[in-house]
Amino acid sequence: MWYYIWYGLAALCAGVYAVRTAINKKANRMSASVCAMFMSAAMVNLSYIGRIGVKSYFAASLSTSIYFVCTDLLVLSMMHYAIEFTQSKVVPLKYKKKILLFFDVFVFIDAAILMANAFHEMELRYQYDENSIYAIKYMYVPRPSFYLHIGFVYLMLCAVMLLLFWKTYNVPKIYRSRYSNSLLVVLIVGLFTLLYLSGILKISVDVAVLIYGFVCPIIYWNTFDYSSKGMLNSTRKMILEYMGTPMILFDYEGYVADTNKDMRNLFPVLSSQESKISMMDFMQIAAIRELQNTSSDQVFEWYNPGDAGARVYQCTFTCLKDEKDRSIGHLLLMKNMEMEKDMLTQLYSKQSFYSRMESVVNHQMYPITVVVCNANGIGLVNDVYGWTKGNEMLRRAADLLRDNLPQKTVIARMDDGDMAAGFAEVEQEYAVRLFENIREQYRQGNDTGINTDLEYGIAVIHDGSTSIEQAVREAVESMHTKKLMNETSQKSSQLDSLKQTLTESDYETEEHVERTKEMAIRLGKALKLSDAELGKLALLAVLHDIGKIAIPHSILLKPGKLTEEEWEVMKTHTEKGYRIASASKELKPIAEYILHHHERWDGYGYPGGLSGEEIPLLSRIITVVDSHDVMVHDRPYHTAMSHAEAVEELLRCSGSQFDPHIVTVFLQVLQEAREAGEAN
Repeated sequence: MWYYIWYGLAALCAGVYAVRTAINKKANRMSASVCAMFMSAAMVNLSYIGRIGVKSYFAASLSTSIYFVCTDLLVLSMMHYAIEFTQSKVVPLKYKKKILLFFDVFVFIDAAILMANAFHEMELRYQYDENSIYAIKYMYVPRPSFYLHIGFVYLMLCAVMLLLFWKTYNVPKIYRSRYSNSLLVVLIVGLFTLLYLSGILKISVDVAVLIYGFVCPIIYWNTFDYSSKGMLNSTRKMILEYMGTPMILFDYEGYVADTNKDMRNLFPVLSSQESKISMMDFMQIAAIRELQNTSSDQVFEWYNPGDAGARVYQCTFTCLKDEKDRSIGHLLLMKNMEMEKDMLTQLYSKQSFYSRMESVVNHQMYPITVVVCNANGIGLVNDVYGWTKGNEMLRRAADLLRDNLPQKTVIARMDDGDMAAGFAEVEQEYAVRLFENIREQYRQGNDTGINTDLEYGIAVIHDGSTSIEQAVREAVESMHTKKLMNETSQKSSQLDSLKQTLTESDYETEEHVERTKEMAIRLGKALKLSDAELGKLALLAVLHDIGKIAIPHSILLKPGKLTEEEWEVMKTHTEKGYRIASASKELKPIAEYILHHHERWDGYGYPGGLSGEEIPLLSRIITVVDSHDVMVHDRPYHTAMSHAEAVEELLRCSGSQFDPHIVTVFLQVLQEAREAGEAN
């Protein structure tokens, strides 16, 4: 009775997992071979029960033939399964199909011979032994041809073991148990069968048959559940250990439960196993004061006071809860902001830039120069060629920065597509040369047919009175100011419109505007103005008289001398210009200079009656440059002076109308320009 129970349970186990496999949603060739394998295992166990319980010679012969046929089918399905399970590449696909076909045909022939044996006894004959130690009383006596069947079965078993061994050897260690488990099962089954058939194992039944049925859950688990269950703990541990982000897990009692190597490198005390560390102890060790409480999820920045690790981390504190909203622990992740990179350009992040440059400031490596650049015309490239081309040009700009700037330069992607570069112990002039070279390479590499350019702004920190944030803002403002005058920038259209309106309203000509701008920049450089001031000065040279568009043409274009009332109206153009510029975000930085560009050094100018250095520097500069250009060129209301007469007039008005120092430097610039043949 116990034989029937145990082999019946084995058959039931195999049958249940055959059904589970059949209804599995992941239906494919492997699940089909698994289902066939389980069904065969069930049939082997049932046919073995038949062998035990037979009462006649013919029944013994028939049940034994069925048993061996089911064994053939089991081993064949095992071979199909092993090939699919291991995704074997040992044999090319075209040969694999031929080999499987060969074994399929051989099994079919062997099965036919075995079934015929029940009637003709070509391979087996039987003898009855009432006193046999085996549960089966009708024992078979093999004929020579039967050993071909045995050899064929063991050949397929060897092929299965070889495939499983090959896979176990070639996969990474953490995945090996999936295949080694199946290999172990096949080895045990083969060994028990061999020992039983050879008579070495003296037991009443073939226990290998029981194993066929009871190992089905293991095979099913290895095949369908291993990736989601068996690998879960190992995979989680591996991911946490190599995720590149410091991680610490606290249990529900508030003690450290787990950490990864990044967190242990940051806080070596966590490597010690001598005592349990509480959450509060850890917060004190790490000097984390930004965490407000431990009962809610929080995100905050932590500035590392130690020497190990980065300077700034973005911390994510999460309260872990179960399905009943009960606390089961806390998780703290610390993201290194200095290592964060922009996906498109692979430049460091904005936060990383500030953190790294802060270190430069702390070491007082003055002068510290910050350059912010941006590609003009990318929007038009996106419209014409699509985002792929636009992104390609942005990546190219980033590559040019990496290739042309010194190795220790801090380069990062900022907001709105801007890119920033930070230099230690570098003057503005050196940064200008570097970026003019990069700008030229960017222009030469443009294959779109669209006029694009790389605009930049510079700010220099000479001492601790200016922060990195202030320097970046100044560089961005300088860059935006230059963009207004760059024809490749979309922002330049506003300036073009104002320039056109001004030239139509006054005697101003485009040539006068360009001459004034060029000479103002020369003078500004001679006066050692910053890049931001030079940008504002160039814009001021173009728009300092913008208020004249609000002056009546009858006054503005009057060829003769203005009356006192008309002159009072004319003088209001500085205030009108101030209001026009103040209404525009882009022009607001030069509004004050427009307001005061008619002040006099002696205090008799308008509209504020400012004197000396009370007058903004850029206003004083543009007054000298504009006055000189008007002197040496014809106007409807006066004839152009000679160079000598203009110089004499500048010297005469120096100290009264004009800043004497600016006049002195301007005359030097004029002399250099004349010697170079560039001035009238």
